[in-house]
Amino acid sequence: MTHFEHRRARTRDSRTHPNQRATRSVPRQATPSDYAELRRARNSGGSPRFEVAVGKAAWRAAPLFLSGTLALVLAMDLLRLPTGAAPVRLGLVVLVLAIGLALNVALDRRGPRPYWQMGLFTALILMPTVGLQASVSRVPFVALSRGSAGPLLLLTLATVVILCSLWLFAALQSDQTPENGSLLFLPAALLVPAMMGAPGSLDETSALSMFGEASLLAGVAIFVGLLAPDNWRAVTGGFALGIQFVLLWALGRGPVAGEASGAIVPVCAAILLATTALMTVLTPLLALFSHRFLQTVEEETGGPKSPPVPPRGAVRADFR
Repeated sequence: MTHFEHRRARTRDSRTHPNQRATRSVPRQATPSDYAELRRARNSGGSPRFEVAVGKAAWRAAPLFLSGTLALVLAMDLLRLPTGAAPVRLGLVVLVLAIGLALNVALDRRGPRPYWQMGLFTALILMPTVGLQASVSRVPFVALSRGSAGPLLLLTLATVVILCSLWLFAALQSDQTPENGSLLFLPAALLVPAMMGAPGSLDETSALSMFGEASLLAGVAIFVGLLAPDNWRAVTGGFALGIQFVLLWALGRGPVAGEASGAIVPVCAAILLATTALMTVLTPLLALFSHRFLQTVEEETGGPKSPPVPPRGAVRADFR
């Protein structure tokens, strides 16, 4: 066999039998890049995806657990803070939420940031408004015929406007994951029936107790909902709100009306509860609509278009 025939035989063999190094290198390219995550999962006996999901759910539920626990501790007056006319304890809850939001912005943790924002908006804006509405509802002789229902109507309208604003915020923040929209809106949704059914007088201690209960329930629902399959997350918020309704009804903590009040008081309570329930259920749909709308606007407007490619052989204008 000549040297030329020997080289042709080697080339034919290499085509029929591929290189073993190249064959071995294929599975190596398919291995994940995050070896630290795999090592952690192997040591703990779990899967990396489940560990990541638990971490994400815990970070998103953390502001509700933190603020709810702090509110209950302050309601029991374990820290012996002043309880005068100024709402010092409520201000401390708002301060903790604001500090947590600032740390999220500084550390650039975009995932949990909307949950810190929702908790802060709920404690700072929604809770005082709902508290005032529930307090006015308990005043005796509130009726349209007596001309004393004006403050109740204005506070009910203000509460609805604030709920709509938080609803839009939750939908816009969840446009990439519409199934999480109801979970994000849940802290505001659970606060409304809790405040309306608060026992006794609605003072600072009662408001802290109701905020703490609603926040802890929202934290549990958010943590469980984020670990659930995607098709279950959209109904987790409504399910949690339904559980709260049942618990409040079983404890006899429905909306409280004042003595000799007119029909306007239960009507306003029904409007708030119905609005809250509808918004909780429809938040994923609004998030999906906002995602499609923003995507359509982006496709219609587009970014900066690249200049057209000149035909072959054409001379550019700046070289003429």
